[in-house]
Amino acid sequence: MADDGTALLAHPQGIAVTAKRTYRIVAAGRCVLADEQEPIVPELVADDGLLVADTDLLSFKPGTDVVVTAMAHAPGGRTLAEMTAAVTAAGRAVTLRVVGKRRVVRRSGFWGFSDPEPFTKAPLGWREAYGGIDAVARERLDAAVLAPLQKYTTYDLKFATAAAYPRNPVGKGYVLEDRPDVEGLDLPTVEDPEDPLSPGRLFVGHPDAWSKQPLPVGLSWVNYGWFPRSAFMGLPQVKLPPGESPANTRLKEVDRGWAPADVLVGRPPEARFHVKAGNGAAPPLVFPTHLTGRESITLTNLDPREASLTFELPGERPRIGIRPLGEGEREAPAKLMSVLVDVPKRRVSLVWAGVVLPKLPHAPTHGPKVGFRVEW
Repeated sequence: MADDGTALLAHPQGIAVTAKRTYRIVAAGRCVLADEQEPIVPELVADDGLLVADTDLLSFKPGTDVVVTAMAHAPGGRTLAEMTAAVTAAGRAVTLRVVGKRRVVRRSGFWGFSDPEPFTKAPLGWREAYGGIDAVARERLDAAVLAPLQKYTTYDLKFATAAAYPRNPVGKGYVLEDRPDVEGLDLPTVEDPEDPLSPGRLFVGHPDAWSKQPLPVGLSWVNYGWFPRSAFMGLPQVKLPPGESPANTRLKEVDRGWAPADVLVGRPPEARFHVKAGNGAAPPLVFPTHLTGRESITLTNLDPREASLTFELPGERPRIGIRPLGEGEREAPAKLMSVLVDVPKRRVSLVWAGVVLPKLPHAPTHGPKVGFRVEW
């Protein structure tokens, strides 16, 4: 990996060169080259189950990820109890319902939600979205089995429990059972406006009934083990609660094209892994093909200075040449792997990759001997 925002990987799938460039978002919706360039992220960065940053070295993604780091800002700096924020990229829109902090309450013998607290800005991470782990149910379901195994792995097995919400185990509001101690539970403050949590949907019932619960919504990276990304990482089948069968079950991710239909019926090993596992953006912002790098992006209520901020990607594509061992240089057409928007910094980084298939097998140890160039 070089200091100029480029990196080369040699492996059996081919030889890949990654090139990353960072731009400032300036007036009139333009992107200009930033003086300070964001470095290539060689390995994923995780924090207590949350994927803070995916590696930039995923060179075989079939489409482009658009990932946005931002907070919600009430227009005009007003104080609100509820608002919407949105990202529109290349014709796709993701809308988020943002509400103030609230909790589960008991009123006249019925469960309800407290009124949201007013706010002027609010975080939009997966920890604020619907999901989480039902800690009480975990103790009953599998804590006794998982605890002895923890010493054999560095992976936190608290996320391996059947009491975790497979779509977002770091979120808020996921409860399996109706019980008194649910009163006071923190609720999600970021929701899909068309699929919000309600008191009537608060209790899941059976651990395998999670697919009926609200879809979490966010703008940042999705962990490899979360559904639907896990559907391309080896998940054999989505478990269904007693009495349900694939024939009478609808899965939102399948309906929307975010997960393969056969994830409901079970899949042979050769069908469980797919290059789509490399795409880690929020499902609506995973594009099935590669963007050109000239698209328009609009941010609504995500910037403290402009309620609606629209900018055009710079339209700058690198020219990549790779020289495999025993061959002359070959052109590797650059494809856009990721668009990383950092709203607080008003920056956007584009990650490109070019791949060639060498005539001779290459291993990672051959990387230093392979020549390459990147020109902008």
